[in-house]
Amino acid sequence: MPKIAKLGLACAAALSYSVIPTYLLKYRWIFRSRQRASREEKVLYLTFDDGPDTVYTNILLDFLEKEQIPAAFFMVAGSARKHPGIVERMRKSGYQVGIHSLSHESAMLSGPGRTGRDVKESKKIMEKMDIAVKWYRPPWGHLNLASLFWIRKLHLNLVFWDVMAQDWSAKETPDSICNKILRRVFPGAVICLHDGRGENGAPGRTIEALKKAIPLLKAQGYEFRRIEEKYGTAGESEID
Repeated sequence: MPKIAKLGLACAAALSYSVIPTYLLKYRWIFRSRQRASREEKVLYLTFDDGPDTVYTNILLDFLEKEQIPAAFFMVAGSARKHPGIVERMRKSGYQVGIHSLSHESAMLSGPGRTGRDVKESKKIMEKMDIAVKWYRPPWGHLNLASLFWIRKLHLNLVFWDVMAQDWSAKETPDSICNKILRRVFPGAVICLHDGRGENGAPGRTIEALKKAIPLLKAQGYEFRRIEEKYGTAGESEID
């Protein structure tokens, strides 16, 4: 077979395995969210990725508890295993905890075997800490056919997002993050921020941004609810 043909087959396989499933489901999520926005109450759903962090996650929890704001945390399971105390605090306080892979690797670069081990091990780690895992958010929103198989097989619910503020970037400030949140929200939106990773203490800027944004959003008539209130206890699968 000519090299050009082999290259074409490889590209087609990569597109079918990961790129097409990723963007098909992302755009379906966006379409559904925008379609429902006109019918939604002024409700927002706050979610955080990439934790737990030994410094910032506890500071964030202190703030959320003070403001009585519910949130869902999509944890990197390998980090969660190192910091069980933070996970236990979330569990006891009633926060929702989902998984965000084992070590934050992109599914676009992961074969079927590795992908399956990642999802299964992530779920197992969290269950050993008494977390009944129902929710899964893939790093960068990247999926592949194997991750879709295991999400369904393990009865997980896929959760993307509607609003990001690039809060992981060193270029962002608390004011710029706050302004992006305020400009981008709409009724029923799922907000994705980060309590771990990021550049140069990024989660600290996120917390400061929330201290500014949440009172302003409340003043606009928004309230915050648990993600399961949007999709039901059993969840609304994006892969059905």
